[in-house]
Amino acid sequence: MSVSDLIEKLASTQAALIKALQEEYFCDDVVPPQSAFGWDAEALRAYFESGGETLPANGSGGNGAAAKPAAAAAPPPPRELGPPDTVASGRPIFLALGDSLTEFGQHVCDPTWDKKAPFATDVLQRQGMDIAIPEHGPGWLTLLQRDYSWRTSADVLNRGYSGCNSRLLRASLSEILGSINRQDVFAITLSLGSNDHVSASPGGVPKEEFKENMAAVLSSLQEAMPSAKIILITPGRINKEKWAKHVSSVTNGRLDGAGRGETLTGVVTQGSSGSNSALKQYVALACEAGEAAGLGTAGVNPVKGPRGAVLNLNYMMQYQLANYHEAEHPDGYHFSAKLNRFVYKSVRDTLEGMKLSPVQMPMHRPAPIAEFQSTASKYGPSDDDGRLRRRV
Repeated sequence: MSVSDLIEKLASTQAALIKALQEEYFCDDVVPPQSAFGWDAEALRAYFESGGETLPANGSGGNGAAAKPAAAAAPPPPRELGPPDTVASGRPIFLALGDSLTEFGQHVCDPTWDKKAPFATDVLQRQGMDIAIPEHGPGWLTLLQRDYSWRTSADVLNRGYSGCNSRLLRASLSEILGSINRQDVFAITLSLGSNDHVSASPGGVPKEEFKENMAAVLSSLQEAMPSAKIILITPGRINKEKWAKHVSSVTNGRLDGAGRGETLTGVVTQGSSGSNSALKQYVALACEAGEAAGLGTAGVNPVKGPRGAVLNLNYMMQYQLANYHEAEHPDGYHFSAKLNRFVYKSVRDTLEGMKLSPVQMPMHRPAPIAEFQSTASKYGPSDDDGRLRRRV
């Protein structure tokens, strides 16, 4: 093979490496200079990680270790949850905390969108996720965000994390809340337990610890944001057979999903040899924690408490959602489009009962825009309930 052939082969190999790194770092717009020919993988990684700022130490196209940027200051320690912020600095905030049922609540597309896998799933696969979850939107948080955005009355912050359990959220709460002005938070949804109950998983949390973690998280939220209402959403229903089949299918048998959820083909009653399913025990513990925190009771006749409300999603999906099994997500665990609409309506109705729905909150706009619209528009200022008055 001639020298020119070797150089051409090297250029082709490096081009493929650059393309792979661009996809890995999601920076297709960052293109190495011509002098990058011959850089090794370490130098290219340093270049992409710095957004195109870090060049090899020798500044040329030869192989060389990437120049190390100046040492950055050590990150500050996690912010302790001290007294609540005393001054609201911006738009009201609706804060959603939880696991993948919250995180995926931001989905937008449905499975038939553009007749291909939606972008969110593509991103997960690029990040090496074993179990791809197609979007079944619009998600319940996407719908809430639409409502608050149309009214320009609040921002919806999604702080749901796939695989999160009560132990992890409790340990992460100070860091999560340290990034926002807590005084701006007017409502919070908290949804945990779907991962805690899987005892065979590394994310499983024993019942006593789950109960303690839920009480601690609720107490911390109430201390940090005493004026915010909390809506505690319990785990829903999980079809164990569907989930196990889904996990086995998408991982070619590498993973076993049999440890999650309950068997829905038969009902196990209390006092029988199987007792209640593990999931329902965690649902009950979540409800107890909510009631103890002043969020009210859930079930046949739910009662809102002074500090918020409890939505027993497990009970609601079983007894208030028609044709539940037909509405299941194909994986038997996450929300389908129908379930997303059901959860959205349940949360929206709860917010309305608290006088915190989008149409009940005042519009939040910069003063010049608000002043112009109140004088130039055919719509005048808002009524006390947040609805616009039309000029006569």
